[in-house]
Amino acid sequence: MAVQALNKNPQTMNRKKILEAIVFFTQKKKLKNPSKTMIYKLLAEIDFRHFAETGLPITNLKYEAFKKGPVPRSFHNEITKGKELVFPEDFQDSFDVQSFDFINEKGEKSKGFNIVARRSPDLKIFSPRQIRIMEEVAEIYKTATAKDASKGSHEPGKPWSIAVQKRGEGSIIDLLDDVQLYKSVTKELASEKLKEKEAMIYNYGE
Repeated sequence: MAVQALNKNPQTMNRKKILEAIVFFTQKKKLKNPSKTMIYKLLAEIDFRHFAETGLPITNLKYEAFKKGPVPRSFHNEITKGKELVFPEDFQDSFDVQSFDFINEKGEKSKGFNIVARRSPDLKIFSPRQIRIMEEVAEIYKTATAKDASKGSHEPGKPWSIAVQKRGEGSIIDLLDDVQLYKSVTKELASEKLKEKEAMIYNYGE
């Protein structure tokens, strides 16, 4: 009997990894500045690092090279309602959202959001390598501000910088072209892995 594609389930594996990764980074004392912008940068960082080592991202989010760094456009659109941050129903029980005012680079008053986890993360869904990368990224950025993280993402050789140099701001960050792979992972192998994962998503949902 042929296997039919399943309807998108909000709690399928990729979705749950996004949720639990955010819980991991926003649990108490993990980050000094758990802002929405910072979380975007950390999700991108773990995906880029894992792809460089294995040829596959962790969350399967797609990132665009926004002015201040990589942003997962579809997820950003999902949780951004006007000037507010509103988590979808399957995320709401896991977080508190704390708003704050700040002065942006134009000298204007703006509104930001810190995300605070209400529980501990479920790490069983991550591999040991994925947990190691998440721990490394959390350690690097534990006291950083979003501005510090932006400087990091803009460094030469980083995926954001490569994408902007090749295609300009607002372009999609192409994992195969913009992430510098480890020597043990060829572009051909990474391409094949991505095709296999895309086929699994098509058939079984995210």
